[in-house]
Amino acid sequence: MGLDPFTKPFDILRLNGKEVLYCTRSGTQQLNKLHKVSHLITSRDTNAEAGVYIVTSKASLPDGRCTESIGAVNIAGLKGEAYANAIMKAETKAKRRATLDLLGLGVLDESEAESIPNATTVALQTMVENKDLINSTPINTMIKALMPEMDIEAEVIEEDAELTIGRLAIAIKKASNIVELKKVYDANKHKIETNSFIKDQLKARKNELLKD
Repeated sequence: MGLDPFTKPFDILRLNGKEVLYCTRSGTQQLNKLHKVSHLITSRDTNAEAGVYIVTSKASLPDGRCTESIGAVNIAGLKGEAYANAIMKAETKAKRRATLDLLGLGVLDESEAESIPNATTVALQTMVENKDLINSTPINTMIKALMPEMDIEAEVIEEDAELTIGRLAIAIKKASNIVELKKVYDANKHKIETNSFIKDQLKARKNELLKD
């Protein structure tokens, strides 16, 4: 999906002995930015009898594709700040659910996961928690840890071919001159510009090649 794994875009929800993947706030924010998703609130309704506030959000892509999803929260007995927070949560839930539906991700949103009774969240552990350590870790070691099944020496530079994040990191490392590095960048510009780790590796490799 082109998401930055170090921001933990996904976590795990444990319910009745089963573990289910759900998308975190960071994940939906990145998806909105990557795919240029826009949102429009089409309705806001209160069902006083049921004690529920419902928001409907329409998510759209630049190509015109769109979908609508609702976000519903319990407001029974709420007043003041608690009521205000519930209203805002309904809108947030509607927008995030619309994003996931539009992009075809069959996973829960973080706001949905929080509202499921008797469910507990299990945070996924990234390979490296400390970003200072990430910046100081040699790229070969980082790539091998991220994608242990791949041979670091394998030829992966491909003209006009969009690469996965792991292969993109290897392609940057394998670029033997500025021309090859530019080919990798041109074919994967959007993915590089939206991933801070890959962007830093590109800059570092460019500086290395300019010194040679």
